Amino acid sequence: MIAIIGAMSVEVKGLIKLLQNKEVTNISGVDYVQGQLFGKTVVIAKCGVGKVFAALCCQTMILKYQPEIVINTGVAGGLDSSLEINDMVIADNLVQHDLDTSLLGDVVGTIIGLGRVNIPCSKKLIKAFKQAAENLGFPYRVGKIASGDQFIGSVDKAQNIVKKFGAMACEMEGAAIAQVCYVNKTDFIVIRSISDITDGKSHKNFIFTAEKAAKQAIGLLQEFIKNYEN
Repeated sequence: MIAIIGAMSVEVKGLIKLLQNKEVTNISGVDYVQGQLFGKTVVIAKCGVGKVFAALCCQTMILKYQPEIVINTGVAGGLDSSLEINDMVIADNLVQHDLDTSLLGDVVGTIIGLGRVNIPCSKKLIKAFKQAAENLGFPYRVGKIASGDQFIGSVDKAQNIVKKFGAMACEMEGAAIAQVCYVNKTDFIVIRSISDITDGKSHKNFIFTAEKAAKQAIGLLQEFIKNYEN
């Protein structure tokens, strides 16, 4: 079982259309669509935007479907100046940039209860997605993705995230899914297609670039699923 989560319809609808023998289960307002794709059993959900929706969806998926792997897909803002629109970022680890108990003596981003800032993705899945990107000739980078309940549009905020965490992209769900998978001992990975660059104008560009960027990520997912072996 492969579980795939995206925050917005544009990030998953193209993949859902390809599923055969669909079965839909609605739990807490979220449709979990199970079916077959390239001979693999897959369940896909649009979780909604933000860390809480993402965590709820991921935990529900793990409890109900017991997936071997969880993939969080979608679009992200680029923080690294070398990134361009539609470039793929394959996360090697995730951090919550808006988690801050530093006044209590913790390092910024520390997850209370886990005692860590970064949550690593599966090395096996990183390798598989790198191969998929190379098969398709997609430009990609491997690095840290930062998540928080904010759309990062200002240059100052972007630079602050880079300075504190060394992240190359930012979005609003991946690190929450990473935390859920980590505590459930479930292999996971987060992939993102760059939809905008945090240059102070990203909020204006996002509406025009998100759909094309999401299609790039869906193409990479298809290539991965075709070749995936557990």
